[in-house]
Amino acid sequence: MDFHSIHGRQHGSIELKSNIADQILNIMNLTSSDIVLDVGSGDGYYTSRFSVQCKKVIAVDEYCEGFESEFYKKPNVEVLCKNACDWFIKAELSQITHVFFSNSFHDMDCQKEILSSLSQRLRVNAHIDMIEFFPDTPFGPPKSIRFSREALKSFVESYGFKEKSYLALNTHYFISFEK
Repeated sequence: MDFHSIHGRQHGSIELKSNIADQILNIMNLTSSDIVLDVGSGDGYYTSRFSVQCKKVIAVDEYCEGFESEFYKKPNVEVLCKNACDWFIKAELSQITHVFFSNSFHDMDCQKEILSSLSQRLRVNAHIDMIEFFPDTPFGPPKSIRFSREALKSFVESYGFKEKSYLALNTHYFISFEK
């Protein structure tokens, strides 16, 4: 089974997710002092993986039933059943070191507002970490809402972030930006 996104939930074999997560976690270089915001956290797989290395993980997703997953049952995980667009308006972000979007940013109606909030409220050296579909991947969201690497880079960098790392995966790519 391949890795894809349906209604904000991540699906795919654990082996495939584990392999992808291993590569991404290696690039993110998380520490025990990091606080990760997992936006559109879906089934909680990445939340769980982050929780092993970080001080705290805050998972935000409007599909509350996903929070029943064992992946969220960690002492350093906080879950927020919220619409990310509404939540970002008032969110306190000064302690966040990484904001992670796995196949969720392209679905957000408030991308400009999120990036503006992150630009204003994240501290210097904080990261925006994203997994997105390649534009030509044969499954996933409508191609009209996908970002090429170049388009996403241009969009995010216009808010004061700089690409720090990039990883091409089979059907997706990972890109990390630093403030």
